Amino acid sequence: MRQRASSWALVFARRLLMLMARRLLGAQQSEWAHAMQAEVAAAGSEREALSFAWGCLWAALHHAFAGARGGLAQVHHVGVLSCAVAVLAGCAFMHSAGAPGHYVWMNLGSMLFAVATFYLLPHRRLQADERLRAQWAFALGALMLIAGLGLAPTETSAWLRIGPVTLNLPWLLLPALLLASDVRPQSAARSWAMGGLLMACSALVLQADPVLLGLVAAVLAVRAWRQRDIAAALLALAASAMAACVTPSWQAPQALVFVDQVIHLGFNRSELVGLGLLLAQVMPPWLALHHRQARQHGLVWGLLVVLSLPGWLPSPLVGFAGSFIWAYVLSLMFLRNDTQVHPGAAHRPAAAPDRQAPPPWRRSGLT
Repeated sequence: MRQRASSWALVFARRLLMLMARRLLGAQQSEWAHAMQAEVAAAGSEREALSFAWGCLWAALHHAFAGARGGLAQVHHVGVLSCAVAVLAGCAFMHSAGAPGHYVWMNLGSMLFAVATFYLLPHRRLQADERLRAQWAFALGALMLIAGLGLAPTETSAWLRIGPVTLNLPWLLLPALLLASDVRPQSAARSWAMGGLLMACSALVLQADPVLLGLVAAVLAVRAWRQRDIAAALLALAASAMAACVTPSWQAPQALVFVDQVIHLGFNRSELVGLGLLLAQVMPPWLALHHRQARQHGLVWGLLVVLSLPGWLPSPLVGFAGSFIWAYVLSLMFLRNDTQVHPGAAHRPAAAPDRQAPPPWRRSGLT
């Protein structure tokens, strides 16, 4: 029975890796994707097929970074892949370290549902319609405030239960709100975005959360400097003041195994395991180094990773926290297309590789 379950897990992992590789290659490189699938299908065993599938995935990732660096659709694909790799690495660590079995399955389920939901959302419309993004920011801020007003005086966070999954609303909504509120200072939709940010800050004050208030202040300070925006600078100062006011009543949460400080736990087991987890966790913010549209996204998630190191927040993606998995995928939807705001500053996309060129992922190169 155990052998059958192991074989099923190998088949599932191989199919998931190939699905992500096909997504990354896209329709223009469909011949490569079909050839990859044929190579994997011709493998002698499931373990060999899984090894080839990993090689195909990394080749597709290399292709995604090398081609069409300025395309927002490509950023979405690479972002989803980075999230998947980080979550799978965290699940592998939890399984090997003896974490409760439902930790692994809950994280995998959260990732699959989040990715499926992501591809059903209106990416192109949100990319083109700045007013719609600002209205989303207002709606997300309103949800946070409503949840904060509904808390009992002894509660410090807002949780939402969806079936077997329990989500923390500030962790889930705040990254997407910060991305959605990134609109031009001269935009007519600016009031919607600022209203959403004000409601979010009010909700965090009600929850006495100086950590997330500090995150808001840091992101808005960088935005104010980048856009020369006085309103964003004033709101950053206000968020900093709010964080200072609620800090005396805040206590650092008690660290939970496989939830908080997962990187430290990995280094306690071995340096190799800790380094692998660290690389997996920095993959999602690393996206910002390759795509200008993801710079704000990388700033938000880079700060979340930094804040998680002392244990102030759960370890994003690699730890047991479905809220951050959903939050990362949701925030990808609100990436702003800088080429529409500053057409002259857009990067020229790299030339697409020759479709007839021999693919670089031949089986001899994967072993």
